[in-house]
Amino acid sequence: MILSKNYQEIHRCSTRIIAAKKVREKSLKYGDIIIEKSGGSPTQPVGRVVFFEKEDKKYLFNNFTSVLRLKDSKINFPKYVFYHLFANYKNGSTIKYQNKTTGILNLKLDRFINETELLLPSLETQKQIAKTLDTTAGLLTMRKQQLAELDELIKSIFYNMFGDPVTNEKEWDIKQLRVLSILITKGSSPTWQGVNYTDDKSQVLFITSENVREGYLDFSKRKYLEKKFNEIQNRSILKYGDLLVNIVGASIGRAAVFYSDEVANINQAVALVRCNKEVCLTYLCYYLNSPKALQMYNEMQVDVARANLSLKNIGDLAIIYPPIPLQNQFAEIVARIEAQKALVKKAIDETQYLFDSLISQYFE
Repeated sequence: MILSKNYQEIHRCSTRIIAAKKVREKSLKYGDIIIEKSGGSPTQPVGRVVFFEKEDKKYLFNNFTSVLRLKDSKINFPKYVFYHLFANYKNGSTIKYQNKTTGILNLKLDRFINETELLLPSLETQKQIAKTLDTTAGLLTMRKQQLAELDELIKSIFYNMFGDPVTNEKEWDIKQLRVLSILITKGSSPTWQGVNYTDDKSQVLFITSENVREGYLDFSKRKYLEKKFNEIQNRSILKYGDLLVNIVGASIGRAAVFYSDEVANINQAVALVRCNKEVCLTYLCYYLNSPKALQMYNEMQVDVARANLSLKNIGDLAIIYPPIPLQNQFAEIVARIEAQKALVKKAIDETQYLFDSLISQYFE
């Protein structure tokens, strides 16, 4: 099973053939609290929790997790205890109970259980708190699903308008990306250039492959460099509307458009493609994140210490190129859906804030 990073839930499980004895020993019951005892990372402490809400006994916990099963649910309401442990994890309370062996973070479970204190109001109050948090968490899940459905709607419209890009069933023209662009380049490492990172946000926003997601740029983790980086690496200074494509590592091929006037540059793991004015960036970005593009990346990439694409590979990419009016029509539809997505994202942020506030109110 995999534990999600934010609101803790089971979102993918593996199927195995397990001996009957182990099934009896490790079967999960409704109300069990699954706790991660091995895993984590430097930015994600070990100790995440999941509340098991299924009725059947076909689910087991693995060796990286343990189960907390309450002795008396007439005194301690399991869902309330789960939320309390969830709150403890969010505020960093598990960090002091972890140690590191062979690169993996482990939870000192016995110490954690013996030393962790919980606030235990009356059973009815526990139930009410759990119900309030369940309602808020359910609303958050519903809104995230709405966002996912809007993303799927865009993909569906793309296929309806342009057909399957893998087979080019509508026999559109094909052009190499270099023909559609006036510049294809990449950035550099500040270490190679002797440039320092800075907390000064008025200097150079530094974009790496971590920021380039599938169809958008994630600026939740911003990094800045001294302005002299742009003096040294002026060819890769970004302009509004530049297309960015990851060319190194596991995220090869992720593409997004830089819709900003902020002073910015990129590192050596990101390619910059500056397109001709007539190119429809919305269409091109969706195409470069399509299964057809993934197929091309897989065929082109050189697997050395880390898989990578060259700038020549990027220029050689075969772009299925429908008539510009049709591309622009797609872009207009996407813009309307993106406006809806913005409203949903705002609702998600507000609901997440409410959920976090309630967690703090009840357990801190």
